[in-house]
Amino acid sequence: MRKISANYIFPISSMPLKNGIIILNDKNKVVKIIDTKGNLKEIENLEFYNGIIAPAFINAHCHLELSFLKNKIKKKQLLGNFILNLIKEKNKNIEKNLKLDFIKKADNEMKKNGIIAVGDISNEEISFPVKSKSKIFYHNFIEIYSLDNSKSDLIFEKAIFFLSKISKKFKNLVFSIVPHSPYSVSDNLFEKIKIFSQKNNNIISIHNQETESENELFFSKSGHLYENLKKLNLDLSKFSKKEKTSIEFFFPKISKKNKILLVHNTFTSEKDINFLKKHLEKIFFVLCPSSNLFIENKLPKIDLFYNKNLNVAIGTDSLASNEKLCILEELKKIQNKFPEIPLENLLKWATINGAKSLNLNENFGQIKVGKRAYLNLIENVDLKNMKLKNASKIKVLNF
Repeated sequence: MRKISANYIFPISSMPLKNGIIILNDKNKVVKIIDTKGNLKEIENLEFYNGIIAPAFINAHCHLELSFLKNKIKKKQLLGNFILNLIKEKNKNIEKNLKLDFIKKADNEMKKNGIIAVGDISNEEISFPVKSKSKIFYHNFIEIYSLDNSKSDLIFEKAIFFLSKISKKFKNLVFSIVPHSPYSVSDNLFEKIKIFSQKNNNIISIHNQETESENELFFSKSGHLYENLKKLNLDLSKFSKKEKTSIEFFFPKISKKNKILLVHNTFTSEKDINFLKKHLEKIFFVLCPSSNLFIENKLPKIDLFYNKNLNVAIGTDSLASNEKLCILEELKKIQNKFPEIPLENLLKWATINGAKSLNLNENFGQIKVGKRAYLNLIENVDLKNMKLKNASKIKVLNF
Protein backbone atom coordinates (compact mmCIF):
# COMPACT_ATOMS: atom_id res chain seq x y z
CA MET A 1 0.00 0.00 0.00
CA ARG A 2 1.19 3.51 -0.83
CA LYS A 3 -0.08 6.61 1.00
CA ILE A 4 0.34 9.93 -0.80
CA SER A 5 -0.55 13.43 0.37
CA ALA A 6 0.08 17.06 -0.57
CA ASN A 7 -1.01 20.55 0.40
CA TYR A 8 -3.97 20.03 -1.92
CA ILE A 9 -5.37 17.14 -3.91
CA PHE A 10 -7.53 17.92 -6.93
CA PRO A 11 -9.43 14.69 -7.71
CA ILE A 12 -11.34 16.65 -10.43
CA SER A 13 -14.33 14.34 -9.98
CA SER A 14 -14.90 15.95 -6.57
CA MET A 15 -13.90 19.08 -4.65
CA PRO A 16 -10.21 19.84 -3.87
CA LEU A 17 -8.98 18.42 -0.55
CA LYS A 18 -6.58 20.31 1.70
CA ASN A 19 -3.98 17.87 3.05
CA GLY A 20 -5.97 14.98 1.57
CA ILE A 21 -4.56 11.47 1.34
CA ILE A 22 -4.66 9.02 -1.58
CA ILE A 23 -4.14 5.35 -0.76
CA LEU A 24 -3.00 3.06 -3.59
CA ASN A 25 -2.79 -0.74 -3.62
CA ASP A 26 0.07 -2.76 -5.12
CA LYS A 27 -1.52 -2.46 -8.57
CA ASN A 28 -1.57 1.33 -8.30
CA LYS A 29 -5.35 1.46 -8.01
CA VAL A 30 -6.95 4.02 -5.72
CA VAL A 31 -8.50 2.17 -2.78
CA LYS A 32 -9.33 5.21 -0.67
CA ILE A 33 -9.30 9.01 -0.75
CA ILE A 34 -9.26 10.55 2.71
CA ASP A 35 -10.56 14.04 3.44
CA THR A 36 -8.59 15.09 6.51
CA LYS A 37 -10.50 18.41 6.66
CA GLY A 38 -7.08 20.00 6.46
CA ASN A 39 -5.86 18.41 9.68
CA LEU A 40 -3.13 16.02 8.62
CA LYS A 41 -1.86 13.77 11.40
CA GLU A 42 1.34 11.77 11.48
CA ILE A 43 0.78 8.52 9.57
CA GLU A 44 3.32 5.76 9.07
CA ASN A 45 4.90 5.61 5.59
CA LEU A 46 3.02 8.69 4.38
CA GLU A 47 4.57 10.45 1.38
CA PHE A 48 3.88 14.18 1.72
CA TYR A 49 4.60 16.62 -1.11
CA ASN A 50 4.54 20.40 -1.22
CA GLY A 51 2.19 21.46 -3.98
CA ILE A 52 -0.91 20.13 -5.71
CA ILE A 53 -1.58 16.55 -6.75
CA ALA A 54 -3.78 16.28 -9.85
CA PRO A 55 -4.56 13.62 -12.45
CA ALA A 56 -2.12 13.20 -15.33
CA PHE A 57 -2.73 15.60 -18.21
CA ILE A 58 -4.44 14.98 -21.55
CA ASN A 59 -2.95 16.62 -24.64
CA ALA A 60 -5.98 16.86 -26.92
CA HIS A 61 -4.07 18.06 -29.99
CA CYS A 62 -0.55 17.30 -31.19
CA HIS A 63 1.37 16.38 -34.37
CA LEU A 64 4.09 14.07 -33.08
CA GLU A 65 5.35 13.35 -36.60
CA LEU A 66 6.30 17.03 -37.04
CA SER A 67 8.69 17.02 -34.09
CA PHE A 68 11.68 17.28 -36.44
CA LEU A 69 10.51 20.79 -37.37
CA LYS A 70 11.34 22.28 -33.96
CA ASN A 71 12.99 25.71 -34.42
CA LYS A 72 12.68 25.44 -38.21
CA ILE A 73 9.85 27.93 -38.81
CA LYS A 74 9.77 31.61 -37.89
CA LYS A 75 7.31 32.91 -35.32
CA LYS A 76 4.45 35.39 -35.74
CA GLN A 77 4.19 35.22 -39.53
CA LEU A 78 0.45 34.38 -39.69
CA LEU A 79 -1.05 31.05 -40.68
CA GLY A 80 -0.79 31.42 -44.46
CA ASN A 81 2.98 31.92 -44.37
CA PHE A 82 3.33 29.27 -41.68
CA ILE A 83 1.62 26.71 -43.96
CA LEU A 84 3.87 27.58 -46.91
CA ASN A 85 7.01 27.27 -44.78
CA LEU A 86 5.75 24.05 -43.20
CA ILE A 87 5.28 22.49 -46.63
CA LYS A 88 8.72 23.72 -47.70
CA GLU A 89 10.40 22.18 -44.64
CA LYS A 90 8.45 18.91 -44.94
CA ASN A 91 9.54 18.54 -48.57
CA LYS A 92 13.20 18.58 -47.61
CA ASN A 93 14.94 15.23 -47.70
CA ILE A 94 15.24 14.39 -44.00
CA GLU A 95 16.50 10.96 -42.96
CA LYS A 96 13.84 8.69 -41.50
CA ASN A 97 16.03 7.76 -38.52
CA LEU A 98 16.51 11.43 -37.68
CA LYS A 99 12.74 11.97 -37.74
CA LEU A 100 12.28 8.93 -35.51
CA ASP A 101 14.79 10.29 -33.01
CA PHE A 102 12.80 13.53 -32.77
CA ILE A 103 9.55 11.55 -32.34
CA LYS A 104 11.05 9.45 -29.52
CA LYS A 105 12.36 12.55 -27.77
CA ALA A 106 8.97 14.26 -28.07
CA ASP A 107 7.17 11.21 -26.68
CA ASN A 108 9.58 11.13 -23.73
CA GLU A 109 9.18 14.87 -23.22
CA MET A 110 5.43 14.48 -22.89
CA LYS A 111 5.83 11.65 -20.36
CA LYS A 112 8.19 13.78 -18.26
CA ASN A 113 5.65 16.61 -18.46
CA GLY A 114 2.90 14.45 -17.00
CA ILE A 115 0.90 13.75 -20.17
CA ILE A 116 -0.80 10.34 -20.19
CA ALA A 117 -2.93 10.55 -23.35
CA VAL A 118 -2.73 12.43 -26.65
CA GLY A 119 -5.00 13.20 -29.58
CA ASP A 120 -2.39 13.03 -32.33
CA ILE A 121 -2.68 14.04 -35.98
CA SER A 122 -1.06 11.38 -38.14
CA ASN A 123 -0.64 11.77 -41.90
CA GLU A 124 2.21 9.25 -42.13
CA GLU A 125 3.10 5.89 -40.58
CA ILE A 126 6.43 7.01 -39.13
CA SER A 127 5.22 7.79 -35.58
CA PHE A 128 3.20 4.60 -35.01
CA PRO A 129 6.08 2.26 -33.96
CA VAL A 130 7.01 4.73 -31.19
CA LYS A 131 3.41 5.28 -30.12
CA SER A 132 2.59 1.57 -30.05
CA LYS A 133 5.36 1.02 -27.45
CA SER A 134 4.78 4.19 -25.45
CA LYS A 135 3.27 4.44 -21.96
CA ILE A 136 1.17 7.26 -23.37
CA PHE A 137 -2.21 6.39 -24.89
CA TYR A 138 -2.58 7.84 -28.41
CA HIS A 139 -5.80 8.41 -30.32
CA ASN A 140 -4.56 8.82 -33.87
CA PHE A 141 -6.40 11.16 -36.22
CA ILE A 142 -5.72 10.27 -39.85
CA GLU A 143 -6.12 13.67 -41.44
CA ILE A 144 -7.17 13.98 -45.06
CA TYR A 145 -7.52 16.96 -47.37
CA SER A 146 -8.20 17.89 -50.99
CA LEU A 147 -10.17 20.74 -52.52
CA ASP A 148 -10.69 18.82 -55.76
CA ASN A 149 -14.16 17.24 -55.75
CA SER A 150 -13.17 14.93 -58.61
CA LYS A 151 -10.40 13.42 -56.44
CA SER A 152 -12.50 12.81 -53.34
CA ASP A 153 -13.07 9.10 -54.13
CA LEU A 154 -9.35 8.50 -54.62
CA ILE A 155 -8.33 10.48 -51.52
CA PHE A 156 -10.84 8.69 -49.31
CA GLU A 157 -10.01 5.24 -50.70
CA LYS A 158 -6.33 5.88 -49.92
CA ALA A 159 -7.27 6.85 -46.37
CA ILE A 160 -9.32 3.67 -45.91
CA PHE A 161 -6.48 1.56 -47.28
CA PHE A 162 -4.01 3.31 -44.96
CA LEU A 163 -6.33 2.80 -41.98
CA SER A 164 -6.77 -0.91 -42.78
CA LYS A 165 -3.02 -1.40 -43.12
CA ILE A 166 -1.95 0.37 -39.91
CA SER A 167 -4.79 -0.90 -37.72
CA LYS A 168 -3.70 -4.47 -38.50
CA LYS A 169 -0.03 -3.63 -37.94
CA PHE A 170 -0.54 -1.61 -34.73
CA LYS A 171 -3.45 -3.35 -33.04
CA ASN A 172 -3.07 -1.50 -29.72
CA LEU A 173 -3.62 1.92 -31.31
CA VAL A 174 -6.93 3.70 -31.95
CA PHE A 175 -7.70 5.60 -35.16
CA SER A 176 -10.18 8.03 -36.67
CA ILE A 177 -10.37 9.56 -40.16
CA VAL A 178 -10.86 13.33 -39.96
CA PRO A 179 -10.88 16.47 -42.15
CA HIS A 180 -7.88 18.78 -41.90
CA SER A 181 -9.70 22.12 -41.98
CA PRO A 182 -12.68 23.93 -43.54
CA TYR A 183 -10.43 25.50 -46.18
CA SER A 184 -8.69 22.30 -47.35
CA VAL A 185 -11.53 19.79 -47.81
CA SER A 186 -13.96 19.60 -50.73
CA ASP A 187 -17.71 19.19 -50.26
CA ASN A 188 -17.58 15.62 -51.59
CA LEU A 189 -14.75 14.69 -49.22
CA PHE A 190 -16.61 16.23 -46.29
CA GLU A 191 -19.61 14.05 -47.17
CA LYS A 192 -17.53 10.87 -47.30
CA ILE A 193 -15.95 11.64 -43.92
CA LYS A 194 -19.40 12.38 -42.48
CA ILE A 195 -20.83 9.02 -43.60
CA PHE A 196 -17.76 7.15 -42.34
CA SER A 197 -17.87 8.97 -39.00
CA GLN A 198 -21.52 8.13 -38.40
CA LYS A 199 -21.01 4.49 -39.33
CA ASN A 200 -17.90 4.00 -37.17
CA ASN A 201 -18.64 6.36 -34.27
CA ASN A 202 -15.53 8.27 -35.28
CA ILE A 203 -14.29 11.17 -33.12
CA ILE A 204 -14.05 14.22 -35.36
CA SER A 205 -11.14 16.65 -35.06
CA ILE A 206 -10.78 19.70 -37.29
CA HIS A 207 -8.60 22.83 -37.23
CA ASN A 208 -10.95 25.75 -36.71
CA GLN A 209 -10.61 29.53 -37.12
CA GLU A 210 -6.88 29.56 -36.45
CA THR A 211 -6.51 32.84 -38.32
CA GLU A 212 -8.75 35.84 -38.92
CA SER A 213 -8.22 35.40 -42.65
CA GLU A 214 -9.95 31.99 -42.46
CA ASN A 215 -13.21 33.81 -41.83
CA GLU A 216 -12.32 36.36 -44.52
CA LEU A 217 -11.79 33.52 -46.97
CA PHE A 218 -15.33 32.24 -46.54
CA PHE A 219 -17.00 35.60 -46.00
CA SER A 220 -15.50 37.56 -48.88
CA LYS A 221 -13.03 35.28 -50.74
CA SER A 222 -10.14 37.50 -49.69
CA GLY A 223 -7.43 37.87 -47.08
CA HIS A 224 -3.97 36.62 -46.20
CA LEU A 225 -4.89 32.90 -46.16
CA TYR A 226 -6.65 33.14 -49.54
CA GLU A 227 -3.61 34.79 -51.12
CA ASN A 228 -1.27 32.11 -49.73
CA LEU A 229 -3.50 29.25 -50.85
CA LYS A 230 -3.39 30.68 -54.37
CA LYS A 231 0.40 30.31 -54.26
CA LEU A 232 -0.12 26.54 -53.90
CA ASN A 233 -1.96 26.47 -57.25
CA LEU A 234 -5.10 25.05 -55.63
CA ASP A 235 -8.56 25.15 -57.16
CA LEU A 236 -10.25 27.77 -55.00
CA SER A 237 -13.49 27.85 -56.97
CA LYS A 238 -15.44 26.45 -53.98
CA PHE A 239 -14.87 29.74 -52.23
CA SER A 240 -17.15 32.64 -53.07
CA LYS A 241 -18.50 35.65 -51.24
CA LYS A 242 -20.81 33.62 -49.02
CA GLU A 243 -20.95 36.16 -46.18
CA LYS A 244 -20.57 33.30 -43.72
CA THR A 245 -17.91 32.62 -41.15
CA SER A 246 -15.84 29.47 -41.42
CA ILE A 247 -17.98 27.66 -38.81
CA GLU A 248 -21.22 28.66 -40.51
CA PHE A 249 -19.87 27.20 -43.74
CA PHE A 250 -18.39 23.87 -42.64
CA PHE A 251 -20.34 22.80 -39.56
CA PRO A 252 -23.44 21.68 -41.51
CA LYS A 253 -21.14 19.36 -43.48
CA ILE A 254 -19.96 17.23 -40.53
CA SER A 255 -21.74 14.61 -38.44
CA LYS A 256 -23.56 15.91 -35.35
CA LYS A 257 -23.86 12.40 -33.87
CA ASN A 258 -20.17 12.23 -33.01
CA LYS A 259 -17.88 14.01 -30.59
CA ILE A 260 -16.35 17.01 -32.32
CA LEU A 261 -13.00 18.56 -31.44
CA LEU A 262 -12.72 22.11 -32.76
CA VAL A 263 -9.00 22.90 -32.54
CA HIS A 264 -7.52 26.38 -31.97
CA ASN A 265 -10.64 28.63 -32.15
CA THR A 266 -8.39 31.68 -32.09
CA PHE A 267 -10.97 33.81 -33.88
CA THR A 268 -14.16 32.09 -32.76
CA SER A 269 -16.79 34.65 -31.75
CA GLU A 270 -19.86 34.65 -29.56
CA LYS A 271 -21.91 34.65 -32.76
CA ASP A 272 -20.17 31.42 -33.83
CA ILE A 273 -20.84 29.83 -30.45
CA ASN A 274 -24.51 30.79 -30.67
CA PHE A 275 -24.61 29.20 -34.12
CA LEU A 276 -23.42 25.93 -32.51
CA LYS A 277 -25.72 26.11 -29.48
CA LYS A 278 -27.84 23.05 -30.33
CA HIS A 279 -24.72 20.86 -30.46
CA LEU A 280 -22.48 22.23 -27.69
CA GLU A 281 -22.83 19.08 -25.57
CA LYS A 282 -20.82 17.10 -28.13
CA ILE A 283 -18.33 19.86 -29.02
CA PHE A 284 -14.95 20.30 -27.33
CA PHE A 285 -13.07 23.53 -27.94
CA VAL A 286 -9.40 22.51 -27.91
CA LEU A 287 -7.11 25.42 -27.07
CA CYS A 288 -3.41 25.53 -28.00
CA PRO A 289 -2.28 28.90 -26.58
CA SER A 290 1.46 28.59 -27.25
CA SER A 291 0.87 27.66 -30.87
CA ASN A 292 -1.61 30.52 -31.34
CA LEU A 293 0.98 32.99 -30.03
CA PHE A 294 3.70 31.38 -32.15
CA ILE A 295 1.74 31.64 -35.42
CA GLU A 296 -0.71 34.54 -35.05
CA ASN A 297 0.53 36.24 -31.85
CA LYS A 298 -3.08 36.08 -30.65
CA LEU A 299 -5.04 34.10 -28.07
CA PRO A 300 -8.67 32.99 -28.37
CA LYS A 301 -11.39 34.68 -26.30
CA ILE A 302 -10.85 32.13 -23.56
CA ASP A 303 -12.83 34.17 -21.05
CA LEU A 304 -15.81 33.83 -23.39
CA PHE A 305 -15.48 30.02 -23.39
CA TYR A 306 -15.17 30.03 -19.59
CA ASN A 307 -18.13 32.33 -19.01
CA LYS A 308 -20.31 30.24 -21.30
CA ASN A 309 -19.21 27.07 -19.47
CA LEU A 310 -18.19 25.36 -22.71
CA ASN A 311 -16.37 22.04 -22.98
CA VAL A 312 -12.75 23.18 -23.18
CA ALA A 313 -9.72 20.90 -23.57
CA ILE A 314 -6.03 21.74 -23.92
CA GLY A 315 -3.48 20.84 -26.60
CA THR A 316 0.13 21.69 -27.34
CA ASP A 317 0.02 21.44 -31.14
CA SER A 318 3.36 20.36 -32.64
CA LEU A 319 6.95 21.37 -32.07
CA ALA A 320 6.74 23.10 -35.44
CA SER A 321 4.76 25.82 -33.64
CA ASN A 322 5.73 25.30 -30.01
CA GLU A 323 8.93 25.17 -28.01
CA LYS A 324 7.65 22.57 -25.54
CA LEU A 325 5.08 19.79 -25.35
CA CYS A 326 3.87 20.71 -21.89
CA ILE A 327 0.25 21.17 -20.83
CA LEU A 328 1.28 23.03 -17.67
CA GLU A 329 2.96 25.70 -19.82
CA GLU A 330 -0.29 26.08 -21.78
CA LEU A 331 -2.21 26.60 -18.52
CA LYS A 332 0.28 29.25 -17.41
CA LYS A 333 -0.26 31.21 -20.63
CA ILE A 334 -4.02 31.09 -20.14
CA GLN A 335 -3.78 32.16 -16.50
CA ASN A 336 -1.38 35.01 -17.27
CA LYS A 337 -3.83 36.49 -19.78
CA PHE A 338 -7.08 35.49 -18.04
CA PRO A 339 -6.34 35.48 -14.28
CA GLU A 340 -10.05 35.39 -13.46
CA ILE A 341 -10.28 31.75 -14.57
CA PRO A 342 -9.84 29.58 -11.41
CA LEU A 343 -7.08 26.98 -11.27
CA GLU A 344 -9.72 24.32 -10.60
CA ASN A 345 -11.26 25.04 -14.01
CA LEU A 346 -7.89 25.07 -15.77
CA LEU A 347 -7.06 21.65 -14.31
CA LYS A 348 -10.47 20.35 -15.33
CA TRP A 349 -9.80 21.44 -18.91
CA ALA A 350 -6.37 19.77 -18.83
CA THR A 351 -7.63 16.46 -17.41
CA ILE A 352 -11.21 15.19 -17.42
CA ASN A 353 -12.37 17.35 -20.34
CA GLY A 354 -9.50 16.17 -22.51
CA ALA A 355 -10.22 12.59 -21.46
CA LYS A 356 -13.91 12.98 -22.35
CA SER A 357 -13.04 14.46 -25.73
CA LEU A 358 -11.07 11.30 -26.59
CA ASN A 359 -13.54 8.87 -24.93
CA LEU A 360 -10.97 8.07 -22.22
CA ASN A 361 -12.71 9.35 -19.11
CA GLU A 362 -13.26 5.83 -17.72
CA ASN A 363 -9.51 5.43 -17.30
CA PHE A 364 -7.97 8.90 -17.29
CA GLY A 365 -8.65 12.45 -16.20
CA GLN A 366 -9.69 12.01 -12.56
CA ILE A 367 -8.56 10.52 -9.26
CA LYS A 368 -11.26 8.07 -8.29
CA VAL A 369 -11.61 5.04 -6.02
CA GLY A 370 -11.34 1.82 -8.00
CA LYS A 371 -9.42 3.43 -10.86
CA ARG A 372 -5.70 3.21 -11.63
CA ALA A 373 -3.88 6.31 -10.42
CA TYR A 374 -1.98 8.49 -12.89
CA LEU A 375 -0.73 11.31 -10.71
CA ASN A 376 1.08 14.59 -11.27
CA LEU A 377 2.55 16.85 -8.61
CA ILE A 378 2.46 20.55 -9.48
CA GLU A 379 5.24 22.20 -7.49
CA ASN A 380 5.90 25.83 -6.66
CA VAL A 381 2.27 26.98 -6.68
CA ASP A 382 0.86 30.11 -5.04
CA LEU A 383 -1.30 28.13 -2.60
CA LYS A 384 -2.63 31.22 -0.84
CA ASN A 385 -4.23 32.58 -4.01
CA MET A 386 -4.45 29.17 -5.70
CA LYS A 387 -2.56 30.34 -8.77
CA LEU A 388 0.21 28.89 -10.89
CA LYS A 389 3.54 30.71 -10.94
CA ASN A 390 5.77 31.08 -13.96
CA ALA A 391 8.19 28.83 -12.04
CA SER A 392 5.56 26.13 -11.38
CA LYS A 393 6.69 22.73 -12.62
CA ILE A 394 5.53 19.14 -12.97
CA LYS A 395 6.78 16.02 -11.23
CA VAL A 396 5.26 12.70 -12.24
CA LEU A 397 4.34 10.72 -9.12
CA ASN A 398 2.64 7.70 -10.60
CA PHE A 399 2.17 6.53 -14.20
